[in-house]
Amino acid sequence: MGLQLLAFDVVSQNASARQAAPSATPARIICDVTPRSLSEVLALAEQAPRAARPLRPLPTGDPADPVTTASIAAVLQQMGACLTAGEMLRFYALHSDHWIQRTLGETEGLATLTTSTPPLADGDRAVYLGPWHVQILADGRVLAAVLLRVGDELRPDPDRVRALLFIHHDGRWLVDETIEWVRLADCALPVEVAAVVGPPPGALFDSWSPSCN
Repeated sequence: MGLQLLAFDVVSQNASARQAAPSATPARIICDVTPRSLSEVLALAEQAPRAARPLRPLPTGDPADPVTTASIAAVLQQMGACLTAGEMLRFYALHSDHWIQRTLGETEGLATLTTSTPPLADGDRAVYLGPWHVQILADGRVLAAVLLRVGDELRPDPDRVRALLFIHHDGRWLVDETIEWVRLADCALPVEVAAVVGPPPGALFDSWSPSCN
């Protein structure tokens, strides 16, 4: 993914350098979701839309209820466990067909590359900080801000904040879209989504100044 996606961030970070840090999670979550098949993932990636995705303002909705927020948090825990284990076909099972078509189809060969990702080394873990800024949108999807950390980094990097849109499908929540950049009315150029959703609540950081500048 020239990447709008968090998962791709992990894959590229894994390939070049191990980084980012685990957050405090009470217990280890097991990646046990039923995996997609490799042929299914490759077929979906080949169906990528030809038109580029237009940049738009971040969608807004009503604050999510505690049950919905907890359900989204549980999906994020599973996603982190699957990234940690290198179980990318199980990771993709937590994402919609639309997400796979858009995200994996944007870069030739990306689907094949990511499905061969090894587990994280030396006890490192992938953990999603969040969710925060959780809202239920008019179309029924749920927006949630997240930040992926992998390894032992002590402070989050604003560049890794994403907004994920979740869709409810067959009784479970799946990631349907990843947003990295958005339009703001007062900004001539696109801005990082972190400028809208802010930092993870309670997180330490050296600086947090995403803006029009």
